[in-house]
Amino acid sequence: MTTHWLILFAGILLGLVPPRLLINCDCRYLAFEDLWTKVLRRPAEEGRRRRWWKMPLVWIDPCRGFVVAWLLRSAFTPLREGTAFERLLPVILSCVLLVIVVWLQTCGRRDERESLSPTGFMAGVILQMLPPTVAVATLVMGAASAVAMQSFTAGYLAAALTAAGVGFAFMGKSFTLASATLLIGLPVVINFLRGTRLVMPVRY
Repeated sequence: MTTHWLILFAGILLGLVPPRLLINCDCRYLAFEDLWTKVLRRPAEEGRRRRWWKMPLVWIDPCRGFVVAWLLRSAFTPLREGTAFERLLPVILSCVLLVIVVWLQTCGRRDERESLSPTGFMAGVILQMLPPTVAVATLVMGAASAVAMQSFTAGYLAAALTAAGVGFAFMGKSFTLASATLLIGLPVVINFLRGTRLVMPVRY
């Protein structure tokens, strides 16, 4: 296996950027049900709608997730004539690094017993790791389920199941698909282990 150290370090550094650096100080942290009722569907009679899309996190995080996933997956090149494990090792290492990065993206609200939902970041990761058809189906089902169930958790679980099902139809048995499915469901696992609730920062 060949390691491209500059690409690896760039991916790690970009992935370790705390999400708080992309969050304005004048924001609130809302669970999905509050996000939907107070921000996205805020009645007109209550005043002007909040410009939640002006927060840098909304625009930068999906791009950052895509680039980080691309860098970390490009940092390792398998041996052409290696064993099955040696050919699989780059995928395993990139998956482990992405797990660490996603874990760190949820940090920052432990004192409030909350975990940040890395929604935009994960959207970028999904678009990079999965074929376009699978990625779009995953994002659409995840978003629709989150809205229908008023829950980030439901959205992540639906997205993971969609990625696994649709991905298997298009990709067959693939460790990349297994890695992507694991990463999509990871925020739910983290939230459960911490005993917190998933929230998203919103310019309010």
